[in-house]
Amino acid sequence: MGMVINTDVKREEIEGIVREMMEGEEGKKMKKKTLEWGKMAENATKEGGSSYSNFYKMIKEFLLAKTSS
Repeated sequence: MGMVINTDVKREEIEGIVREMMEGEEGKKMKKKTLEWGKMAENATKEGGSSYSNFYKMIKEFLLAKTSS
């Protein structure tokens, strides 16, 4: 996520955007979404999670292929 800023920016514009991100509704929404993504990533990478399981299967298949060669 991000915000578009043109090349002729004024200090006040930057200040307003930063303030919105820190205190405004849009910033709160982004923070909430970021925390949700972080939790999803944490769940996926812990034992039993989708990323963990897929990585384990890939390693297992690699090792089986290597021993059968």
